[in-house]
Amino acid sequence: MTPFLVAGRTPAPLAVICALLLPGACSAGQATPGDPQTSRAQAVSAAVPAGKAHPANPRFLYVIYCNGTVDRLDLARPAKVSSFALSERSGTPPAVAVAPSPGVKPDSCLARPTATDGTGGAAERQVRLVATPQFYRSDADGQKAYRLLTFSLPDWTLRQQADLGMFDVLNGTPPRMVRGPQAGHWVPRPSEGAPDATAELAGYAGGQGLAFARFTQWSGDVSLVEFAGPGPSQGTPQAQAGFADHAARRFVRLADPTDAGSGPVRLAPGGRFAVREVQRPQAPAPSAQGAADTAPSRNTGELRVYRTADGQQVASVADARIAGTWNGIAITPGGWAVYTDGRGAYRFVALGRTFGTEPVQDGETDDLDGTRPGLVYSGQ
Repeated sequence: MTPFLVAGRTPAPLAVICALLLPGACSAGQATPGDPQTSRAQAVSAAVPAGKAHPANPRFLYVIYCNGTVDRLDLARPAKVSSFALSERSGTPPAVAVAPSPGVKPDSCLARPTATDGTGGAAERQVRLVATPQFYRSDADGQKAYRLLTFSLPDWTLRQQADLGMFDVLNGTPPRMVRGPQAGHWVPRPSEGAPDATAELAGYAGGQGLAFARFTQWSGDVSLVEFAGPGPSQGTPQAQAGFADHAARRFVRLADPTDAGSGPVRLAPGGRFAVREVQRPQAPAPSAQGAADTAPSRNTGELRVYRTADGQQVASVADARIAGTWNGIAITPGGWAVYTDGRGAYRFVALGRTFGTEPVQDGETDDLDGTRPGLVYSGQ
């Protein structure tokens, strides 16, 4: 089986529209040329790179965090079955930095997946990571040295490493690698940022009247679009989402919730469906002075499935076990929504359907808060 990889920061020019976009859309930085339980269901443009297809129902999911931790999830059970540090499997001295003490966070990603290499032979059992042997950046210039590491699956033995050079992680993120002009060569992806897609979408059926539009995720021919559109009060833009079908040159908006529920949207593999996490504001908490403080929105445990062809909701699943501070990290081809508490525990919610074989990709490269880890699907 061929592994599939999914690799966050928004370019500085988009910072001015962060308040208009969906939760989690923006964070600081400029890109550089880098006791599980189960529930059952209740009820591209030229700037977008293509991804390799993966098995329709891969057995294992490897979750790779920026601190170099790898968790292996068995999606057939489903459960986390093992965990290890890449520093323990990356040679001597380690090609992935060792944390100076337990729980200490690096100042930028220590390891991040890149694309797979080919579709046959040994390549089916390989994973490539962009990694650094430096835990902290240089005080002199804010740089770190990065390497391209090749590991074998399922044992995660280091097979090859290639020097990538020094990269500025003070004002950017680790390099994101793409295939170079020569076979077997990899080069850093150019720092093209996230271009405004408003003009392109204006030429799509249904794509008029958008502002600050950008493609944030893509799978197959479909991109998730985040944009600013008119709100209930005229002249007050609101963060909204929709779907662009690049083959049909058609854009549709995500259907507005009728009960004021909102939250982050994630494409499912194949691009035919998307899943929205329903969040609602918590009850205001009293401050020390007795006044009520504004509380952030809270995950309710409800997930809504939408069809990207028309933006309409087609299913809803509720699971109180993922309510609160649990973070959604993946929608799997076999139909699991995978959540983690950020401390090594996982929960799996069945969405009641299977999805496509094209991977979901995005333009993000860093993930210091652990809510967008790199993903590797594999049959081993």
